Amino acid sequence: MWVVLAFILMIGLGVPVGFAMMLSAVEYIRHTGSTGMSMVPQAMISGVSSYTMLAIPFFMLVGELMNSSGITKRIFHFASCLVGHVTGGLGHVNILSSMIFAGMSGAAVADCAGLGVIEIKAMREDGFDADFSVGVTAASSIIGPIIPPSSPMVLFGIAGSVSIGSLFLGGIVVGVIMGLFMMTTVYIIARRRNYPKHKRARLGEIFRSFVAALPALLSPVILVGGILSGYFTPTEAAATAVFYSLAVGLFVYRELKLGDIARVLTTGIENLGLVMLLMATGKIFAWVLGIEKIADTAAEGLFSLSSNPWIIIVLINLLWLFMGTFMETNASILLLTPILMPIAAQLGWHPVHFGVTMVFALMIGLLTPPMAICLFITSKLGGISFQRAFKAVTPYYIGLLVVLVLMNVFPDIVLAVPKHFFGQAF
Repeated sequence: MWVVLAFILMIGLGVPVGFAMMLSAVEYIRHTGSTGMSMVPQAMISGVSSYTMLAIPFFMLVGELMNSSGITKRIFHFASCLVGHVTGGLGHVNILSSMIFAGMSGAAVADCAGLGVIEIKAMREDGFDADFSVGVTAASSIIGPIIPPSSPMVLFGIAGSVSIGSLFLGGIVVGVIMGLFMMTTVYIIARRRNYPKHKRARLGEIFRSFVAALPALLSPVILVGGILSGYFTPTEAAATAVFYSLAVGLFVYRELKLGDIARVLTTGIENLGLVMLLMATGKIFAWVLGIEKIADTAAEGLFSLSSNPWIIIVLINLLWLFMGTFMETNASILLLTPILMPIAAQLGWHPVHFGVTMVFALMIGLLTPPMAICLFITSKLGGISFQRAFKAVTPYYIGLLVVLVLMNVFPDIVLAVPKHFFGQAF
């Protein structure tokens, strides 16, 4: 157990997660002599030598490319034509735009940084106060990793040996329900504060905005359709999405410049380096956890607290929510998956249901201090303090926590779509 305590201590001291995992694992091997130090580079190399893992940097690139190629503007305009007339106006447009964008990038941070600039500016100009604009933008951005594609679900699929296609499909209904709960929150707040709304768009305007956004809207159809048809794997789908985004930006919308491509690739390399470090160090750390039988110890500890599986499920959900508040999502997945998957198996928790629920719970952490990456980004974009941004986003926690409860109580919210496409044996 001391290896886990060493890891927690280093995190508390501010050591980056990847280095904390590596240092605690190396010290364990040196201290116990359970294997030679040659195991460290071997395990780290095996951790990153995964064909499937290539999907993660590709999906990251897609989000950046779409933010630079004019796609986000057209998505926002199309969403405005559809729901801008509902009470709450651009608040609903904000959420619907994030749901559409989620089908292309699968990253919350890309949503914040790309759509967030357009959304907050438009809402401020339309008469919405800065706090509300920042709150709804931050909340809607976490839909990104739930609706397929999703980089965190790719990572969980690798770490837990779970079908990535099934995980993608499991997030569809959850993402839609998230959007509906957020729109309900926007509607209630907008009625109380008398926020503006647009005139209902005419059919011709809706059609023109749809045509303008069509190349962007086809992206999720190509991605999900290609995976379901077996035409390409999730990794090939991610690579296809990159080339498709380049083609749309360069030749259809003609807003993507060579300088933008260089910047996007630089950002992609930086993000890839972070993910590779986490994957490499996570592999050796998971190996040490296996040697120490941490999963067995955790299972014994949980089952000693109660024999009621629902109490254990609640405790696991609370752990996810807690971890998401102070640790980066990918690191949390790599750390918790090898520990909790055996417990989930004992509970009869379907791995797809387990994985989607984990990702969803960790996403709430992106809105919760001290980590709260999405809040930091949107508060900067909106020009308000982090404290005001946190206060503005708190009403959305109610709906998010309700969705989390529903996912746990009714597994078919997650499993119905994968069952439909892959049958009962998926």
